[in-house]
Amino acid sequence: MQHIAPLLPEYTRRYPNVTVHVETANRYLDLIDNNIDVAIRTREFEPDSNITIRRLAETRRILAASPGYLGRSGPPRALADLARHALLVYTYANNPHELRFTRDGETTSVAIKGVLESNDGQVLRAAALEGLGILVQPTYILYDDIVAGRLVPVLDAWDLPRLTVNLAYPSRKHLSAKVRTFIDFIAEHFDRMEYERKWTTRFGF
Repeated sequence: MQHIAPLLPEYTRRYPNVTVHVETANRYLDLIDNNIDVAIRTREFEPDSNITIRRLAETRRILAASPGYLGRSGPPRALADLARHALLVYTYANNPHELRFTRDGETTSVAIKGVLESNDGQVLRAAALEGLGILVQPTYILYDDIVAGRLVPVLDAWDLPRLTVNLAYPSRKHLSAKVRTFIDFIAEHFDRMEYERKWTTRFGF
């Protein structure tokens, strides 16, 4: 919704004979069974060897909250402080109620319980913007809010497992022209916007 949907008008102007059908889902659909030409998703690998992956960008996952929430509750200074904070939990994450942090070769696991839980990151983002608590989301969802000051990273010296944003499409000897144009269009945009540099940055505040 944030990064692909705004590009579609330009793509359709550039390729007016291609009809675009967008299917949104917070789960991994089978590309072949569902007749999907190209998927954009954060999945480390595809279990089906008939699926080709093209890497677009790596992204950090970070904790962030609104200035209002942090003003009322105070920012967590150490991982143990998360136990007294309201957490907004993304339920489709791997082990959503456990966060595995690393720093300088040290790994620490923290059990969390959410005051609000959802399988949609935008629901959690909206709640965080309203000051409900601290959310854990990829930087690609939160970057603009952080730059604008609407959200503030917390415990940013620690790293959570990163995600890779990929294009996935059925492997064929010869890709159709419409699939190739879309893959190249998206990949060129990600490169031009330097998303990986932005999404892997450490904010330091």
